[in-house]
Amino acid sequence: MKSVEHSALWTICEKDKGDKYVELQNSVGQRWYIPLRNSSVHLSLFQPSSIQGKIVVYLFEIIKHFPIILHIIHAKIVRLQFTKDFQDIIENIFKTNHCTFGVFCGSPGYHQKPTLLISKGKYILGYCKLTDNEYVKKLFQDENENLTYLHSKGIINVPTPLFCDHLPFRQSILAFIQSTNRNREKKVKIATYTNQKLIDFVKQTNTKTKVAIPFNDSDFSKSINNLEQHIHLLKDMDMKDTLKSGISMINENRDSFKYFCASHGDLTPWNSFIVQNGFFAFDLEYFKKSYTPWYDYFHFFTQEMLYNNHANAEQIYLKYKDLRSHFFLNQNNVDLFYLSYLLIIFEFYLNRDNGILNDRINECMEIWASLIKHILENVSKNN
Repeated sequence: MKSVEHSALWTICEKDKGDKYVELQNSVGQRWYIPLRNSSVHLSLFQPSSIQGKIVVYLFEIIKHFPIILHIIHAKIVRLQFTKDFQDIIENIFKTNHCTFGVFCGSPGYHQKPTLLISKGKYILGYCKLTDNEYVKKLFQDENENLTYLHSKGIINVPTPLFCDHLPFRQSILAFIQSTNRNREKKVKIATYTNQKLIDFVKQTNTKTKVAIPFNDSDFSKSINNLEQHIHLLKDMDMKDTLKSGISMINENRDSFKYFCASHGDLTPWNSFIVQNGFFAFDLEYFKKSYTPWYDYFHFFTQEMLYNNHANAEQIYLKYKDLRSHFFLNQNNVDLFYLSYLLIIFEFYLNRDNGILNDRINECMEIWASLIKHILENVSKNN
Protein backbone atom coordinates (compact mmCIF):
# COMPACT_ATOMS: atom_id res chain seq x y z
CA MET A 1 0.00 0.00 0.00
CA LYS A 2 1.32 3.43 -0.89
CA SER A 3 2.40 5.44 2.16
CA VAL A 4 1.12 9.00 2.10
CA GLU A 5 3.45 9.68 5.00
CA HIS A 6 6.49 9.10 2.81
CA SER A 7 5.15 10.62 -0.41
CA ALA A 8 3.85 13.84 1.21
CA LEU A 9 5.79 14.47 4.41
CA TRP A 10 9.24 13.74 3.03
CA THR A 11 8.79 16.19 0.16
CA ILE A 12 8.94 19.08 2.66
CA CYS A 13 11.55 17.79 5.10
CA GLU A 14 14.62 15.59 5.26
CA LYS A 15 15.82 13.17 7.91
CA ASP A 16 19.28 13.03 9.50
CA LYS A 17 19.84 16.79 9.43
CA GLY A 18 18.44 19.84 11.18
CA ASP A 19 16.76 20.01 14.62
CA LYS A 20 16.38 17.14 17.06
CA TYR A 21 13.01 15.40 17.41
CA VAL A 22 11.69 12.48 19.43
CA GLU A 23 10.08 9.88 17.17
CA LEU A 24 7.17 8.18 18.94
CA GLN A 25 5.19 5.22 17.66
CA ASN A 26 2.21 3.37 19.11
CA SER A 27 0.99 -0.21 18.77
CA VAL A 28 -1.19 0.50 15.71
CA GLY A 29 1.62 2.10 13.70
CA GLN A 30 0.79 5.77 14.23
CA ARG A 31 3.93 7.92 14.36
CA TRP A 32 4.76 11.35 15.76
CA TYR A 33 7.80 13.62 15.61
CA ILE A 34 7.95 15.91 18.65
CA PRO A 35 10.65 18.63 18.59
CA LEU A 36 12.92 18.75 21.64
CA ARG A 37 12.58 22.53 21.68
CA ASN A 38 9.23 23.60 23.22
CA SER A 39 8.14 19.97 23.16
CA SER A 40 5.30 20.63 25.63
CA VAL A 41 3.56 22.71 22.96
CA HIS A 42 3.72 19.95 20.37
CA LEU A 43 2.66 17.13 22.70
CA SER A 44 -0.92 18.26 22.07
CA LEU A 45 -0.56 16.33 18.79
CA PHE A 46 -0.06 13.16 20.84
CA GLN A 47 -3.33 12.22 22.59
CA PRO A 48 -2.86 8.66 23.87
CA SER A 49 -5.71 6.61 25.32
CA SER A 50 -3.49 3.94 26.93
CA ILE A 51 -2.04 4.25 30.43
CA GLN A 52 1.48 3.82 29.05
CA GLY A 53 0.94 6.64 26.54
CA LYS A 54 -0.38 8.99 29.21
CA ILE A 55 2.65 8.25 31.39
CA VAL A 56 4.91 9.07 28.43
CA VAL A 57 3.22 12.47 28.03
CA TYR A 58 3.39 13.18 31.76
CA LEU A 59 7.11 12.35 31.99
CA PHE A 60 8.13 13.46 28.50
CA GLU A 61 10.19 16.49 29.61
CA ILE A 62 12.37 14.09 31.62
CA ILE A 63 12.57 10.97 29.47
CA LYS A 64 13.37 12.88 26.26
CA HIS A 65 16.91 13.35 27.61
CA PHE A 66 17.54 9.62 28.19
CA PRO A 67 18.04 7.50 25.02
CA ILE A 68 17.89 4.24 27.01
CA ILE A 69 14.42 5.07 28.34
CA LEU A 70 13.31 6.21 24.87
CA HIS A 71 14.45 2.86 23.46
CA ILE A 72 12.38 1.00 26.06
CA ILE A 73 9.20 2.84 24.96
CA HIS A 74 10.06 2.29 21.25
CA ALA A 75 11.06 5.92 20.73
CA LYS A 76 14.30 7.50 19.53
CA ILE A 77 16.00 10.79 18.76
CA VAL A 78 16.08 11.78 15.09
CA ARG A 79 16.87 14.94 13.16
CA LEU A 80 14.46 16.66 10.75
CA GLN A 81 15.04 19.68 8.54
CA PHE A 82 12.13 21.33 6.75
CA THR A 83 12.88 22.75 3.31
CA LYS A 84 13.36 26.47 2.87
CA ASP A 85 10.58 26.56 0.25
CA PHE A 86 8.10 25.17 2.75
CA GLN A 87 9.29 27.41 5.57
CA ASP A 88 8.93 30.45 3.31
CA ILE A 89 5.27 29.59 2.62
CA ILE A 90 4.51 29.18 6.33
CA GLU A 91 6.34 32.38 7.28
CA ASN A 92 4.50 34.34 4.58
CA ILE A 93 1.08 33.07 5.73
CA PHE A 94 1.63 33.69 9.44
CA LYS A 95 3.80 36.81 8.96
CA THR A 96 6.55 35.53 11.23
CA ASN A 97 9.79 33.58 11.00
CA HIS A 98 11.66 30.81 12.81
CA CYS A 99 8.58 28.60 13.18
CA THR A 100 8.78 25.15 14.73
CA PHE A 101 6.91 22.10 13.42
CA GLY A 102 5.57 19.07 15.26
CA VAL A 103 4.35 16.17 13.13
CA PHE A 104 1.61 13.56 13.39
CA CYS A 105 2.10 11.24 10.42
CA GLY A 106 -1.55 10.16 10.33
CA SER A 107 -3.28 6.84 10.79
CA PRO A 108 -1.75 4.16 8.52
CA GLY A 109 -3.82 3.41 5.46
CA TYR A 110 -4.73 4.63 2.01
CA HIS A 111 -6.14 7.91 3.36
CA GLN A 112 -3.17 8.63 5.60
CA LYS A 113 -2.42 12.35 5.88
CA PRO A 114 0.37 14.03 7.84
CA THR A 115 -0.62 16.93 10.10
CA LEU A 116 1.87 19.55 11.23
CA LEU A 117 1.44 21.72 14.31
CA ILE A 118 3.05 25.11 13.61
CA SER A 119 4.34 27.11 16.56
CA LYS A 120 6.32 30.21 17.37
CA GLY A 121 7.91 29.80 20.77
CA LYS A 122 5.14 28.66 23.11
CA TYR A 123 2.38 30.05 20.87
CA ILE A 124 0.54 27.72 18.50
CA LEU A 125 -0.09 29.44 15.16
CA GLY A 126 -2.05 26.76 13.34
CA TYR A 127 -1.99 23.43 11.55
CA CYS A 128 -0.98 22.21 8.11
CA LYS A 129 -2.33 19.00 6.55
CA LEU A 130 -0.64 17.44 3.52
CA THR A 131 -1.63 14.88 0.91
CA ASP A 132 -0.89 13.63 -2.58
CA ASN A 133 -4.03 11.43 -2.57
CA GLU A 134 -6.73 12.73 -4.94
CA TYR A 135 -9.57 11.61 -2.65
CA VAL A 136 -8.05 13.36 0.36
CA LYS A 137 -7.34 16.47 -1.71
CA LYS A 138 -11.06 16.71 -2.39
CA LEU A 139 -11.74 16.35 1.35
CA PHE A 140 -9.36 19.23 2.09
CA GLN A 141 -10.91 21.43 -0.59
CA ASP A 142 -14.41 20.66 0.68
CA GLU A 143 -13.34 21.39 4.27
CA ASN A 144 -11.91 24.73 3.13
CA GLU A 145 -15.28 25.69 1.62
CA ASN A 146 -17.21 24.34 4.60
CA LEU A 147 -15.22 26.34 7.14
CA THR A 148 -15.88 29.47 5.10
CA TYR A 149 -19.60 28.60 5.07
CA LEU A 150 -19.72 28.09 8.84
CA HIS A 151 -18.00 31.41 9.50
CA SER A 152 -20.59 33.10 7.24
CA LYS A 153 -23.29 31.62 9.49
CA GLY A 154 -21.68 32.99 12.63
CA ILE A 155 -20.09 29.71 13.76
CA ILE A 156 -16.69 30.97 14.88
CA ASN A 157 -15.54 28.10 17.15
CA VAL A 158 -13.95 26.35 14.20
CA PRO A 159 -10.62 27.01 12.42
CA THR A 160 -10.18 29.82 9.90
CA PRO A 161 -8.85 28.50 6.56
CA LEU A 162 -5.72 30.34 5.44
CA PHE A 163 -4.39 28.35 2.48
CA CYS A 164 -5.62 25.40 0.43
CA ASP A 165 -3.59 24.82 -2.69
CA HIS A 166 -0.87 22.76 -4.30
CA LEU A 167 2.63 23.61 -3.13
CA PRO A 168 4.30 25.73 -5.83
CA PHE A 169 7.58 23.81 -5.49
CA ARG A 170 5.85 20.38 -5.53
CA GLN A 171 2.60 20.47 -7.50
CA SER A 172 1.65 16.90 -6.58
CA ILE A 173 1.20 17.88 -2.89
CA LEU A 174 -1.81 19.83 -1.65
CA ALA A 175 -1.43 21.71 1.64
CA PHE A 176 -4.34 22.86 3.78
CA ILE A 177 -3.33 25.42 6.39
CA GLN A 178 -5.65 26.82 9.05
CA SER A 179 -5.54 28.85 12.23
CA THR A 180 -6.36 27.54 15.70
CA ASN A 181 -7.55 28.78 19.09
CA ARG A 182 -5.51 26.12 20.85
CA ASN A 183 -2.59 27.91 22.49
CA ARG A 184 -0.06 26.93 25.10
CA GLU A 185 -0.92 29.99 27.21
CA LYS A 186 -4.54 28.89 27.48
CA LYS A 187 -5.55 25.90 29.57
CA VAL A 188 -6.94 23.22 27.26
CA LYS A 189 -9.42 20.54 28.33
CA ILE A 190 -10.94 17.62 26.46
CA ALA A 191 -14.74 17.53 26.50
CA THR A 192 -16.94 14.59 27.43
CA TYR A 193 -20.47 13.96 26.16
CA THR A 194 -21.97 15.39 29.37
CA ASN A 195 -20.18 18.73 29.01
CA GLN A 196 -22.58 21.65 28.66
CA LYS A 197 -20.21 23.52 26.33
CA LEU A 198 -20.35 20.65 23.85
CA ILE A 199 -24.14 20.64 24.05
CA ASP A 200 -24.26 24.42 23.55
CA PHE A 201 -21.97 24.16 20.51
CA VAL A 202 -24.20 21.56 18.85
CA LYS A 203 -27.33 23.57 19.70
CA GLN A 204 -25.82 26.73 18.25
CA THR A 205 -24.73 24.97 15.07
CA ASN A 206 -28.16 23.38 14.65
CA THR A 207 -29.92 26.72 15.13
CA LYS A 208 -27.68 28.90 12.96
CA THR A 209 -27.52 26.48 10.02
CA LYS A 210 -31.11 25.20 10.07
CA VAL A 211 -32.66 24.74 6.61
CA ALA A 212 -36.21 23.66 5.74
CA ILE A 213 -35.78 21.72 2.49
CA PRO A 214 -37.52 18.70 0.97
CA PHE A 215 -36.37 15.40 2.46
CA ASN A 216 -35.02 14.15 -0.88
CA ASP A 217 -32.83 17.26 -1.28
CA SER A 218 -31.01 16.73 2.02
CA ASP A 219 -27.53 15.27 2.47
CA PHE A 220 -29.16 12.88 4.93
CA SER A 221 -31.44 11.47 2.23
CA LYS A 222 -28.49 11.06 -0.12
CA SER A 223 -26.57 9.15 2.56
CA ILE A 224 -29.55 6.87 3.19
CA ASN A 225 -29.71 6.15 -0.55
CA ASN A 226 -25.98 5.38 -0.53
CA LEU A 227 -26.49 3.00 2.38
CA GLU A 228 -29.16 1.11 0.45
CA GLN A 229 -26.72 0.71 -2.43
CA HIS A 230 -23.93 -0.59 -0.18
CA ILE A 231 -25.80 -2.97 2.13
CA HIS A 232 -24.90 -5.88 -0.14
CA LEU A 233 -21.26 -5.46 0.93
CA LEU A 234 -22.14 -6.81 4.36
CA LYS A 235 -21.88 -10.56 4.89
CA ASP A 236 -24.00 -10.78 8.04
CA MET A 237 -27.62 -11.39 6.95
CA ASP A 238 -29.07 -10.36 10.31
CA MET A 239 -27.18 -7.08 10.13
CA LYS A 240 -28.45 -6.50 6.60
CA ASP A 241 -32.03 -7.07 7.74
CA THR A 242 -31.54 -4.70 10.68
CA LEU A 243 -30.32 -1.92 8.39
CA LYS A 244 -33.18 -2.49 5.95
CA SER A 245 -35.65 -2.23 8.85
CA GLY A 246 -33.97 0.99 9.96
CA ILE A 247 -34.18 2.49 6.47
CA SER A 248 -37.85 1.50 6.24
CA MET A 249 -38.52 3.24 9.55
CA ILE A 250 -36.87 6.43 8.27
CA ASN A 251 -38.95 6.35 5.07
CA GLU A 252 -42.16 5.79 7.03
CA ASN A 253 -41.38 8.85 9.17
CA ARG A 254 -40.18 11.28 6.51
CA ASP A 255 -42.72 13.89 7.61
CA SER A 256 -41.08 14.01 11.04
CA PHE A 257 -37.95 15.60 9.57
CA LYS A 258 -39.09 19.23 9.57
CA TYR A 259 -35.62 20.67 8.98
CA PHE A 260 -31.97 19.74 8.57
CA CYS A 261 -28.78 21.40 9.77
CA ALA A 262 -25.03 21.48 9.31
CA SER A 263 -22.96 18.69 10.80
CA HIS A 264 -19.26 18.47 11.58
CA GLY A 265 -19.54 14.87 10.40
CA ASP A 266 -16.98 13.36 12.77
CA LEU A 267 -17.18 15.30 16.05
CA THR A 268 -15.29 13.39 18.74
CA PRO A 269 -13.22 14.06 21.89
CA TRP A 270 -10.05 13.82 19.78
CA ASN A 271 -10.92 16.54 17.26
CA SER A 272 -12.31 19.09 19.67
CA PHE A 273 -11.24 20.86 22.85
CA ILE A 274 -12.36 23.39 25.45
CA VAL A 275 -10.36 26.56 26.04
CA GLN A 276 -11.31 29.75 27.89
CA ASN A 277 -14.87 28.54 28.49
CA GLY A 278 -15.48 27.80 24.79
CA PHE A 279 -15.85 24.53 22.86
CA PHE A 280 -13.84 24.38 19.63
CA ALA A 281 -13.95 21.78 16.85
CA PHE A 282 -11.51 21.03 14.05
CA ASP A 283 -10.98 18.48 11.24
CA LEU A 284 -14.26 19.09 9.39
CA GLU A 285 -13.37 16.92 6.40
CA TYR A 286 -16.69 15.04 6.58
CA PHE A 287 -18.91 18.09 7.05
CA LYS A 288 -22.47 18.03 5.70
CA LYS A 289 -24.82 20.99 5.25
CA SER A 290 -28.11 19.14 5.76
CA TYR A 291 -28.02 16.26 8.23
CA THR A 292 -30.47 15.52 11.02
CA PRO A 293 -30.50 17.54 14.27
CA TRP A 294 -28.15 16.34 17.02
CA TYR A 295 -26.15 14.16 14.62
CA ASP A 296 -22.86 15.56 15.96
CA TYR A 297 -23.86 15.05 19.56
CA PHE A 298 -24.87 11.43 19.01
CA HIS A 299 -21.62 10.73 17.17
CA PHE A 300 -19.57 12.32 19.97
CA PHE A 301 -21.48 10.35 22.60
CA THR A 302 -21.27 7.00 20.80
CA GLN A 303 -17.59 7.32 19.83
CA GLU A 304 -16.64 8.33 23.36
CA MET A 305 -18.48 5.32 24.76
CA LEU A 306 -16.85 2.99 22.21
CA TYR A 307 -13.26 4.19 22.17
CA ASN A 308 -12.71 5.88 25.54
CA ASN A 309 -15.04 3.82 27.75
CA HIS A 310 -14.81 0.55 25.74
CA ALA A 311 -18.54 0.08 26.27
CA ASN A 312 -20.67 -2.66 24.70
CA ALA A 313 -24.09 -2.19 23.09
CA GLU A 314 -26.07 -2.69 26.30
CA GLN A 315 -23.92 -0.22 28.22
CA ILE A 316 -24.26 2.39 25.50
CA TYR A 317 -28.01 1.89 25.29
CA LEU A 318 -28.41 2.33 29.06
CA LYS A 319 -26.48 5.62 28.89
CA TYR A 320 -28.59 6.68 25.91
CA LYS A 321 -31.80 5.99 27.84
CA ASP A 322 -30.48 8.13 30.65
CA LEU A 323 -29.74 10.97 28.21
CA ARG A 324 -33.17 10.64 26.63
CA SER A 325 -34.99 10.84 29.95
CA HIS A 326 -33.01 13.83 31.23
CA PHE A 327 -31.22 15.95 28.66
CA PHE A 328 -33.62 15.16 25.76
CA LEU A 329 -36.75 15.12 27.91
CA ASN A 330 -38.50 17.89 25.93
CA GLN A 331 -37.02 17.06 22.54
CA ASN A 332 -39.26 15.43 19.93
CA ASN A 333 -38.14 12.53 17.71
CA VAL A 334 -34.98 11.79 19.70
CA ASP A 335 -35.09 8.06 18.90
CA LEU A 336 -35.59 8.85 15.23
CA PHE A 337 -32.57 11.18 15.25
CA TYR A 338 -30.37 8.59 16.98
CA LEU A 339 -31.54 5.95 14.51
CA SER A 340 -30.61 8.36 11.71
CA TYR A 341 -27.11 8.72 13.10
CA LEU A 342 -26.60 4.97 13.50
CA LEU A 343 -27.62 4.32 9.90
CA ILE A 344 -25.34 7.05 8.56
CA ILE A 345 -22.30 5.79 10.45
CA PHE A 346 -22.81 2.46 8.67
CA GLU A 347 -23.05 4.29 5.35
CA PHE A 348 -19.86 6.22 6.04
CA TYR A 349 -17.66 3.14 6.44
CA LEU A 350 -19.32 1.01 3.78
CA ASN A 351 -19.10 3.84 1.26
CA ARG A 352 -15.62 5.06 2.13
CA ASP A 353 -13.94 1.67 2.41
CA ASN A 354 -16.11 -0.16 -0.12
CA GLY A 355 -16.85 -2.92 2.37
CA ILE A 356 -13.19 -3.67 3.16
CA LEU A 357 -13.40 -3.29 6.94
CA ASN A 358 -10.86 -3.94 9.67
CA ASP A 359 -11.64 -5.98 12.77
CA ARG A 360 -12.32 -2.94 14.96
CA ILE A 361 -14.90 -1.50 12.55
CA ASN A 362 -16.58 -4.89 12.27
CA GLU A 363 -16.85 -4.98 16.08
CA CYS A 364 -18.32 -1.47 16.07
CA MET A 365 -20.84 -2.44 13.41
CA GLU A 366 -22.10 -5.27 15.59
CA ILE A 367 -22.62 -2.76 18.41
CA TRP A 368 -24.30 -0.22 16.11
CA ALA A 369 -26.62 -2.91 14.75
CA SER A 370 -27.63 -3.93 18.29
CA LEU A 371 -28.34 -0.30 19.12
CA ILE A 372 -30.47 0.05 15.99
CA LYS A 373 -32.60 -2.89 17.15
CA HIS A 374 -33.20 -1.18 20.51
CA ILE A 375 -34.06 2.13 18.88
CA LEU A 376 -36.42 0.50 16.37
CA GLU A 377 -38.38 -0.94 19.29
CA ASN A 378 -38.64 2.53 20.83
CA VAL A 379 -39.78 4.18 17.60
CA SER A 380 -42.37 1.47 17.00
CA LYS A 381 -43.78 1.91 20.51
CA ASN A 382 -43.95 5.69 20.17
CA ASN A 383 -45.76 5.41 16.85
